[in-house]
Amino acid sequence: MSKKKNNNMDLWNSVCETDPNHTKHVNQRGGFTAIGAQSQVMKATEVFGAFGTGWGVKTEHIQKWEDVGLVIYQAMLWYKVFDIVEDKETESYVPIHSSIRYHNNGRIDDDFFKKVATDALTKGLSKLGFNADVFMGKFDDNKYVNTMTKKYTSVENKEDEKDVIKKVTDALKGISDKDDFHVKVTHALKNGNISNGNLDSSLKKIEDQKKTIATE
Repeated sequence: MSKKKNNNMDLWNSVCETDPNHTKHVNQRGGFTAIGAQSQVMKATEVFGAFGTGWGVKTEHIQKWEDVGLVIYQAMLWYKVFDIVEDKETESYVPIHSSIRYHNNGRIDDDFFKKVATDALTKGLSKLGFNADVFMGKFDDNKYVNTMTKKYTSVENKEDEKDVIKKVTDALKGISDKDDFHVKVTHALKNGNISNGNLDSSLKKIEDQKKTIATE
């Protein structure tokens, strides 16, 4: 008997690819690809909801090492995930941290706090899979970058809200609209709790529910 497939990689797989238009090459430390921080915020908002409501940062703490001009930033990245079966949200946490030199030879960097906080946030989101292809070095491969460029400039590969609604609605066919599960999923869909970010896992739960109903 085969083991039941888990959904551990659903979030990762839904956010791991990066639109090349949201990156830039930095000619420091041998050269590397950097991600546009605002594009990460936009993607996280698409998946979790508005900043401060569906996800955000709390318990920020900053420590200065005056003798070396270094500042240490620590905080907690939190995010909510909606469970369509339980019809409720659960909140999870990821510790984030970063450091930066805020002064050198007597010169103070006025943007040091913004820079260190943004760097910590980027690294924290990467632990959830956001822009994983960049952190895994795939953007060093021109062939991969070309593939991503082609994909993200193709309108045909972009799913909008209507596509999500259609896929979920089609998947629900065969389940009575008076069934509690059907009501919960419909409620989640109307409230925007099902999006491209959790569409695959939501469709799987619907299919699992159909199988359960079929055996009853």
